[in-house]
Amino acid sequence: MLSHAEFTSFDKRSISVAEDVFVFDLAALVPGTCCQIDHDFAVYLRTFANARQCYLLTSVSYNELMARLPTSVRKAFKGVFASSGAEHWRADEVVERVEHTFSDDLYEYLVKVVQNSAYPAKDAPLIENGPATLRVCLAGTKASIGQLSTYLNWETEHRELPVIVNELKAKFPDHDVHQDSETSLLIAPATVSTSRIHHHIAETHADARIVSCLSRRSADGFAGPFCRSLSDADLVTEIGGPSDVSQLMSYEMRRRTAGELLAAE
Repeated sequence: MLSHAEFTSFDKRSISVAEDVFVFDLAALVPGTCCQIDHDFAVYLRTFANARQCYLLTSVSYNELMARLPTSVRKAFKGVFASSGAEHWRADEVVERVEHTFSDDLYEYLVKVVQNSAYPAKDAPLIENGPATLRVCLAGTKASIGQLSTYLNWETEHRELPVIVNELKAKFPDHDVHQDSETSLLIAPATVSTSRIHHHIAETHADARIVSCLSRRSADGFAGPFCRSLSDADLVTEIGGPSDVSQLMSYEMRRRTAGELLAAE
């Protein structure tokens, strides 16, 4: 994570006008399930993304992404990697999709997990199938904000999801399993890894430094393979929310302006 000093100041000796590539995590831009991006922040983010090489990374489906970010913001990104990187979108058009068929054993085990959950207010459907992901939300994958809030209070007290995650990891070691939000868990085959996102960006932007702005949960979870595939020259910045993103973007704009002025001297 960048220190406060690195956010707010710069050393002229390290200034470069070389183009960095930024990768933003949706969970860092729009904290909270079912929330929409703040209007003023969306304008700032769109301005930054239009001026720089920016990509978006999220574990949720593109349909859910569309409900949380307006079209103008989505189209400002050079690319969007949805469903934990299984889908690559550009300008609301899918460029690439990786499909995966999950085993009957896994589906049957998840059905038992759902049935054995002690949460009393389950609202089907509880399992969401993506192109190469399975999401389980015991409140219901289409739960309202109120339903999710009720479930979150229950889960905070009973701590059922971490136990389920550990059981799934032990039962299906060839899959990546993690809690991708406070109310859901995500399963993906280890062969469909977010590291492929790094390969795509590196091929498209040769020699560029990648600056990643991720929530801690994402960095520790579905985006972990992506983070581990980065080089020592790249940066992974832990983001607590939109205010951290705004601070980083402001710093980058100042740094770029200073670099261009220094280069002109």
